[in-house]
Amino acid sequence: METQVLSCLQATLNPDEAIRKNAEEQLKQLFLMPEGGLSLAKILLAQEADLAQRQIRVLLQQYINQHWTPASASFQHPITPIETKSQIRPIIFSGLSDPQRKIRLSAAFALSTVARFDWPDDYPDLLSQLVGLLGRSSNSVHGAMRVISDFVRNDLSEDQLLPVVQDLLPAVLGILGDPERHSATTRAQTISVFRQTLRMLETVKDEHPASVKSAMDSLSPVWLSAFTQLLSLDASEEVRKNWEELSLRIEIFRTFSLFHNAFPKYLHPHLPTYIPLAIQNLHSLQLQFQAFYLTNGDDAPEPPSPVSDVGMLDPRIDITDLACAIFDFLTPAVRTKNAPAVLLDASGSGNETMQGVVDIVLQYTQITRENEEEWMEDPNAFVIDEDDETEQYGIRSSGYDLIGSMMDKWSKPVTLILQSKVQEKIQHSAQLKASGNADWWKPLESALSLVGGVSDDLREILEEDEAGGKTPTFDVRYLFDQVIPGLLQQAETPFLQGRAFVFASQFASSLSKPLAGQYLAAAVQVLNSQEISVPVKISAVKTIKNFCRHIPSEVIQPQSRQILSLLLPLLPEISNETLYLVLETIRAVFALDTNLINGESVGEIAVRIYDVWVKYTDDPVTTAIVEETFESLASLPDPTVAPALVRLIGPKLAEAISTPVDDDTVHIPGEAVQLANSLIRTRGGPLEPELIGSVTVAVMGVLRTTDDMDVIQVISYRSYLSPSLKWSSTCRHDREGNNGIHSIFHLLSRFLAPTFSESGGIFVGELIMHLFRKAGSVMAPVLPDLLRAIVDRLTTAKLPSFIQTLALPFAYLFGTEYTTSTIDLLTSFSVVTNGAEKSGLQVVLEAWCEHSDTITGSWNIRVSALGLSKLFMADDSRLKGVVCKGDLIVDERNRDTIMTRSRTRNNPNQFTQIPFPLKAFKLILKDVQSEPLQKDKGKKVDYDIEDDDGDEDWDDDDLLAGGDEVGEFDYLSSWLDTKDGNENDAQDDDEDLKSDPLAQIDMGQHLTDILRQSYGNNNNDIHFMINELSDVEKNTLRGVLTL
Repeated sequence: METQVLSCLQATLNPDEAIRKNAEEQLKQLFLMPEGGLSLAKILLAQEADLAQRQIRVLLQQYINQHWTPASASFQHPITPIETKSQIRPIIFSGLSDPQRKIRLSAAFALSTVARFDWPDDYPDLLSQLVGLLGRSSNSVHGAMRVISDFVRNDLSEDQLLPVVQDLLPAVLGILGDPERHSATTRAQTISVFRQTLRMLETVKDEHPASVKSAMDSLSPVWLSAFTQLLSLDASEEVRKNWEELSLRIEIFRTFSLFHNAFPKYLHPHLPTYIPLAIQNLHSLQLQFQAFYLTNGDDAPEPPSPVSDVGMLDPRIDITDLACAIFDFLTPAVRTKNAPAVLLDASGSGNETMQGVVDIVLQYTQITRENEEEWMEDPNAFVIDEDDETEQYGIRSSGYDLIGSMMDKWSKPVTLILQSKVQEKIQHSAQLKASGNADWWKPLESALSLVGGVSDDLREILEEDEAGGKTPTFDVRYLFDQVIPGLLQQAETPFLQGRAFVFASQFASSLSKPLAGQYLAAAVQVLNSQEISVPVKISAVKTIKNFCRHIPSEVIQPQSRQILSLLLPLLPEISNETLYLVLETIRAVFALDTNLINGESVGEIAVRIYDVWVKYTDDPVTTAIVEETFESLASLPDPTVAPALVRLIGPKLAEAISTPVDDDTVHIPGEAVQLANSLIRTRGGPLEPELIGSVTVAVMGVLRTTDDMDVIQVISYRSYLSPSLKWSSTCRHDREGNNGIHSIFHLLSRFLAPTFSESGGIFVGELIMHLFRKAGSVMAPVLPDLLRAIVDRLTTAKLPSFIQTLALPFAYLFGTEYTTSTIDLLTSFSVVTNGAEKSGLQVVLEAWCEHSDTITGSWNIRVSALGLSKLFMADDSRLKGVVCKGDLIVDERNRDTIMTRSRTRNNPNQFTQIPFPLKAFKLILKDVQSEPLQKDKGKKVDYDIEDDDGDEDWDDDDLLAGGDEVGEFDYLSSWLDTKDGNENDAQDDDEDLKSDPLAQIDMGQHLTDILRQSYGNNNNDIHFMINELSDVEKNTLRGVLTL
């Protein structure tokens, strides 16, 4: 069999395509035999075979994925027999010690896959075998570590994690401490394994606090001691001897960061040692960093490439990676309670360690050769890396985060150090320039960039100094008098020249109006110049955008028209981040100079920006910026702008909405509706007939005729229809002459028809609810028929999410002044459902109550809670007569049993039947009880991992007696803390919803008042209903009444 497989493998290397394909097909057939996988494993270890044939990682991996176990996502029959598996495993395992590195890696990949499926049940001795390999040759260690690194990335149970902690980590630690036998990258991999184990311990620490504490108590001292020894070695000397020594330090500091987040109490006592060591390591490597990354010239050396174990860790090992890891570690470390003793002297001033932090940030955030090359070739890369508002991670951003972290904690000491260090950099750059050093500008650019990055903090400090009559802590005036003006003409150093412009804009609010105007004019002059390089022009655009944030409108007015004339022609030529910057700057200019645009001039800017939208409808960033731009245009004070904008853009949007779509353009109608939305979102008056006659008609036409559910949903989820309807009730929307109300009603009738897809109509309830919000009074003529149609649809609806959305319009009406009239309407008719006749009220309340606790969207939840509370307070016998599904009845069939689908089908769960007021009572309490502690979210907790032995029981001498639950008060207090008790979601960011009166209600306080008032007055006989509450519900109510 091996000969046959080898022959096929040889043929797969044949240049003749026909022979190659035939061989590949034969291999597929061979793998269908039990011996096929065994033959692959044997060939992998056959020393007499060619390396090219032995290196069959892809085929062996493919075989294991497809035929090893049905648990594999890509499993295909036949399955490998158990006896064949038992033969394959030891063969692959022996490959971990093969002399050829490629073979070891192939065996490691294959064994990792097998381990994922088989360990521990079918391969119980794997871990002990791997530990045994760690004590053998370097080849064996290399192969074993590759498997182990994958092994610990799997989710392990507590039982599986225990042998890793007890047996594996001690053996791995021995490799870390043996540099004579093992390469630096292999030793670095041991730290990665330890860190991954920490992650697993973190995931189970809440569930098994005692076990995790025991593990950490034993692991932390020995590993942290090893880290201390390694970091104490001279980094420069170690890296000079072996570049891959960097990987050890990188892994150590990444592990420190995990310690800080997951187990801070084990790390923090050692911070007085580790903070200085971090600074010392980067100080030691400054010369190598300068030579390998900063220095320009034909003879500038490139950083060495790792050679020993490429593939074990990142393929690149750079000093910049170490700097990032150290900055990431120091950023939270400098804010801990141990940090003041390390960073401050007895008088509270910054000591040498704090100065060292600032020094290393200034040194390592200089523009590298790679930065220069990339930014000159790719303007978008320059914008990304230099944009304060992006989340682009890099050495500069991580270094500035570190200084910002210290500024937050000790603003004055850090500012004084910055003042001193910036002066040093100015003098140092001048000396370098005088000596002919081509890189003279880099230290100065780094200093200005850092100071500009903390400009908000510095301005606050300077304002405090001025208010207190003190000498400025930081001398910004010196920079503007002696440094910045000369740099604006440094065309031979474009990045420094551009930095000077941006720096000026970051302190624009500190400049006099004449001086601010001069800097702004200089930036405009740069844009108008043909000789200026791209980075400087981008910096000039950033400068203008920043100025618009900090200066009064009269400063920009003399320049604003020229700025637009220079920026608008750029739009067709740019893309991505550069496009975003220019678009945002255009908007900033006319938003500041509100008199710049009128009805006559809006055409050019609108057309150019609309053309950008057409070109990039598939780019969500561009479409969002364009929408904001059109919204700003429509909101300008000149009353001629909005109508002119509508006349120009309305027909274009109508065409975009109505154009037939395919898979590539299905998003365009929805994006066009959203853009149309921006034209009306902030306007309170009647809409232009042109808008109704173009966009609204187009929207209605598409929704009335298309069967494409994607198009229907993407259009209907947008909020254009409801606000536009308010101003279009008398306009004709279709060929039959129906006005807006009747057109909408016929459209909703289509969506509510039983033949219309429930998943496709998932939007309809929210749409109706928002129609009530925006056009409640004009909906009156069709309201009875519309509510009847919704009730009819509820009787046939199956999909829970569809039922939820159909309940929302009623929840909204119940929460308004129309509570009683809505009840009257719903009790005025009956429908037949499941062979029984029910009132409309009963159908609505049953469906709503059954699904209300799974309603999604913060706004929708508020609507439901308000509606429930309003009905709960209503003393209406018709509500008491409605019976709803109550609590699950627990009996012998389902007690302590996981109810699978088959068990539920054979023994359906049964529920109590309770009156609606009691159901509403329970749901309101659940709304309060289900909210987590918002005030505790996001906190860095110093986990002591101790058992909580607290026990606070309630007395049991009142109506709320029962239960031993602890902490139910927290649920209510969290709601009160957050006002609405819900996580942020898309509805939280909807400006239209935020301005609605419902959004102004303190829902936590409202529900509290409802429950307290009801309890005090015994509304709806609430005292009797308390007897029907569970222990958890009683404790929640107790918290409400006693908070």
